[in-house]
Amino acid sequence: MNKLFHIKLKKLNKYYINVLIILTIVIAFSLGWNIYNESTHHKNAALEHARNSFVKDLMFRKWVASHGGVYVFPTEKTSPNQYLAHIPDRDLITTTGKKLTLMNPAYTLRQLMEDYEGMYGAKGHITSLKLLNPRNKPNDWEIKALKLFDSGKQKEFHEFLSKDGKKYIYYMKALVTRESCLKCHKQQGYKVGDIRGGVSITIPMKKYNDDMYSAIYKIVLAHLVFYIIAILGLFYTYKNLKISLIEQEKLYEENRRKEEVMLAQSRHAAMGEMISMIAHQWRQPIAIIAMWANNITADIDMDEIDDENFKKYAFNIVTQTEHLSQTIDDFRNFFRPDKKREKVLIKDVMEECLSVIGKSLENNNIEIEKNYQSDNIAKIHSRELMQVYINIIKNAKEAVIERNIKDKKIIIDIYEDKNHIITTIKDNALGIDEGIMQKIFDPYFTTKNVKIGTGLGLYMSKTIVEKHLNGTISVKNTEDGACFTVILPKDKK
Repeated sequence: MNKLFHIKLKKLNKYYINVLIILTIVIAFSLGWNIYNESTHHKNAALEHARNSFVKDLMFRKWVASHGGVYVFPTEKTSPNQYLAHIPDRDLITTTGKKLTLMNPAYTLRQLMEDYEGMYGAKGHITSLKLLNPRNKPNDWEIKALKLFDSGKQKEFHEFLSKDGKKYIYYMKALVTRESCLKCHKQQGYKVGDIRGGVSITIPMKKYNDDMYSAIYKIVLAHLVFYIIAILGLFYTYKNLKISLIEQEKLYEENRRKEEVMLAQSRHAAMGEMISMIAHQWRQPIAIIAMWANNITADIDMDEIDDENFKKYAFNIVTQTEHLSQTIDDFRNFFRPDKKREKVLIKDVMEECLSVIGKSLENNNIEIEKNYQSDNIAKIHSRELMQVYINIIKNAKEAVIERNIKDKKIIIDIYEDKNHIITTIKDNALGIDEGIMQKIFDPYFTTKNVKIGTGLGLYMSKTIVEKHLNGTISVKNTEDGACFTVILPKDKK
């Protein structure tokens, strides 16, 4: 597996981990928010129940007060109210001789609350800090609420508290003195508009809590199901993407091996051409060596041996053998494995290329015109770039020869822009047929006889430039012939 695959896999893993974290946070937030809303809803429902109970009690009290109280038959439970003794007509006798006693609003409401407190699930209590009847004495919580009312800070107060292991809502609202209230409470010093006490409502939270927990259970279950489905969906897509990534990597490796095979085939095919070039390069030096060797033999046969001539002959032979040795070095460098990128001048790579193929061009009377206008460095595999240049120049040589161009010429320009070093190689072989222009970089495509062309040269040139050198290669026709352009990135210093 190559480094790029591991980088992609690492990014994929990181992406899905982040998605899982975000999903978990969103689900947790949604769950918390819904539970909070559900709890708030049921508390508000309980509070509304308490308010409705208070309104019901207040309406009843107002009705009684609007009639100045109600008269009932005295009983053991409803005895004459000693705290209303100051009212002249507290007790009456009907024309038939039956006794009646007055029940003021507070007395009536207290009895109603005591007798029917469980009917609506709420327990009420009328109370005050300034009592008329000690039986209405407030408890500690009611005292706290009444003090808030007296301070003017609030006219309504509620809390959710636990008592004996059970939860309740405690609610109280202030009672404001009205004109009808003064009949009983004027003697306490109250005036219209004064806060003279309040009515407290106590409601057990069991029903509301049971409903709330049931709703929360459904919410938790729904979130859990969604979370599990989302995780399964993430796992499914992650698994498929990972399989796809592995398949892409396998395909990449397969294509890379194919490219390596084709590169090897391309280089092997170039060997034969290189041997031919070596023959061209060696022909003249060998002829010169043979000539000087014949001169030595002739001098010996003619008994005209001279030390100076021998030195001259030996020097010339050594010069030619050095040329032969340099030729061997040039061709050996071309086939040398190129494992690491190196910083080079592009024009130096071109000169090295021409030292290999130049003699072949010269022997075919092909003029080379060079225009070097770049001294910037590129970090590349120089042997591979050299192979690209040789492939293009060799094709140009074969094109001008095949078409019998009179003044054969190849023009090489190397220049640069802001970020790139650009090489153009132009010939005057009248250009490439437009019908095959789109195919010339395809593998195994050739216009030559199958015995002399493999169809791999330009394909491998494109592969080398684009995949190994991070550049681009293109071709177009000019007025005189074909023009190949190789663009490589400058080295970032």
